[in-house]
Amino acid sequence: MDYDILHSGSNAVVHVSLQRGERIRAEAGSMVARSTTLQIKGKMWGGVFGAMKRSFLGGETFFFQEISALAEPGEVVLAPRVLGDIKVIPVQHGQDFFVQSGCLLAAFENVEMDTRAQRLAAGLFSGAGIFVLHLKGEGHIAVSSFGAIMEVPIPAGEQYVVDNGHLVAWSGDTEYKIVKAATGWVSSFTTGGMLACQFTGPGKVWLQTRNPNQFGNWVRRFVPRGVSLIG
Repeated sequence: MDYDILHSGSNAVVHVSLQRGERIRAEAGSMVARSTTLQIKGKMWGGVFGAMKRSFLGGETFFFQEISALAEPGEVVLAPRVLGDIKVIPVQHGQDFFVQSGCLLAAFENVEMDTRAQRLAAGLFSGAGIFVLHLKGEGHIAVSSFGAIMEVPIPAGEQYVVDNGHLVAWSGDTEYKIVKAATGWVSSFTTGGMLACQFTGPGKVWLQTRNPNQFGNWVRRFVPRGVSLIG
């Protein structure tokens, strides 16, 4: 299986070449185009219970697309729902990752997914929700962002603070806690963000350069009251 990110930046897509017998799992509605040799089905990743946990607790889609090359090789192009970049992250045995709801585009090879509960306070205020996606196994995952993706390595013992609306993913060996965005509550409020996540290395964090919630608030400023953004 080969995959490449094309048109990196705000219009990024993933081009995947599948050999006979290979398959991938992708976010529902992410397929742009595919070879006629490939088969696509809606699947409940992890069974009914796993799909319900992911949908109702993690905010993800109930079904994922399973794209398979059963008889002949083929290719497929995948794209995220919003304007932004894509990053492919390798997943190795013994190393797990956590992905914010809505940021997982696809999983390749033998990657397993579950929905993991965070600490209550962390989930309520981290921006990632009470439940996040937990991925492990052997293979790769493709995560998408609103804006560009920044990969930030955090050395052992060092700390790094991330605004809650800019989180995409983080490695499972990274510890984190919720902190005030600024030195005090008044400063946190007046600077535009109340809370942030403080990570302690070793590990890695992936960030998106734009905040979807802040962008939504900015758009609503130009929409007259009583007018729906949905036609």
